[in-house]
Amino acid sequence: MKEHSLEIQSDTKKYLYWIILMFLIPLPWIVIKLSMLLGFFKWDYEHYAVFSALLTGISIIAGAFLVSWAAESSQEYLPPNLVLALIAIINVIPEYVVDIYFTWVAGNNPEYTHYAVSNMTGANRMLIGIVWPLILLVYLFARIREKKQNELPNYIQMEKSNILEISFLLLSTIYCFIIPFKGKLELIDTLILFLIFGVYIFLATKMGKKEPELEGPPLYISTLPEFKKKLLLTVMFVFAGITFLASAEPFGESLLIIGAKIAENFGFDPQLAKFLMVQWVAPIASESPEIIVVVIFAWKLLATDSFTTVVSSKINQWTLLVGFIPLVYYLSLVYHGHSGGPMVLDELQIHEIFLTAVQSFFALVILLDFKFTILKAVLISVPFFAQLLNPSIRMEVAYVYLILSFFALFFVINKNSLNMLKESVIEIIQRLKS
Repeated sequence: MKEHSLEIQSDTKKYLYWIILMFLIPLPWIVIKLSMLLGFFKWDYEHYAVFSALLTGISIIAGAFLVSWAAESSQEYLPPNLVLALIAIINVIPEYVVDIYFTWVAGNNPEYTHYAVSNMTGANRMLIGIVWPLILLVYLFARIREKKQNELPNYIQMEKSNILEISFLLLSTIYCFIIPFKGKLELIDTLILFLIFGVYIFLATKMGKKEPELEGPPLYISTLPEFKKKLLLTVMFVFAGITFLASAEPFGESLLIIGAKIAENFGFDPQLAKFLMVQWVAPIASESPEIIVVVIFAWKLLATDSFTTVVSSKINQWTLLVGFIPLVYYLSLVYHGHSGGPMVLDELQIHEIFLTAVQSFFALVILLDFKFTILKAVLISVPFFAQLLNPSIRMEVAYVYLILSFFALFFVINKNSLNMLKESVIEIIQRLKS
């Protein structure tokens, strides 16, 4: 057994260099940040905004890889249900560290409320509008590469057990529809959304869901001696945490400065430019590790696993991410000497959340037959890119998604899909009873 372990370690030693690389990438910015804190010099964000955004952006990406690998490698030390919950929470933290920063600042600067909401809605809509179709596209190319066109379908087939994800996507979407009509985010939202997430994780563990087998750096880590393994995992978690803390503020502020400069040079509205930078650029950096992983799964023709992962991520975003905002905002108000209260939303923010909820509802409807096809990918992505290119038509795009949802109900719901839904519900009940 020991010889076999050493053999695996030798074969996977190349992954050690990946880990080292992810430690090295954030070091330049951490040294700069530490020098600033010690008073050796003052960093001028105004003049070095692009450089700051690049340095801190890649630092966040590297930290996200480290914490993701460390979380995956920690499975052998924790109970399975705790591992599932821990990994889900850890995966959210690096993705939304910038959003938490904007929310915290909003407690003392109301202007930042716009940025907190824009980052949250951008991350949510990008996952469905870009990542879902991307997975299908990569899978189709991999299918052609492997010359398996006749063996594999030209769509992603979900499993019956995915009724769990579909059900909780429905539940979280319905609740998030309520928020635009309330016009505010408050602590009751945190409580309910965290509760939805907790029940989802509990039921997932009852169904016997397991994390995928270790690959890449986590596989190498698993071959290390016990002491070295625990030490490395601890250092990875701590170093990633330091990276996030050092990078969140400068990354967010640099994006705002870049947005303002773009507006100044091209005659845009400065507030709109900053809003869009936070909405679309920040999520690309924070979500890139997860996107890379699911794309690799799709390239290996593991399209169902890849797609299930991003559907589950959507649930995490609708619950953990949205739930964090009113909690962090409340704590920030109290910390800055204000009376704690809800985050009141203006018209733009209400429209943003409504559009995100409608897109989520449409995505849910088209999955009711457990298939994600080329046509569905087009119907999801075209309205998304239309609003991306013309941000002012967000409500028009929301109505388009609503109309498409009602049409999709007629075409997606048929005898076969109803039977599959029925069988899936029966299967999940049986699993929960066992």
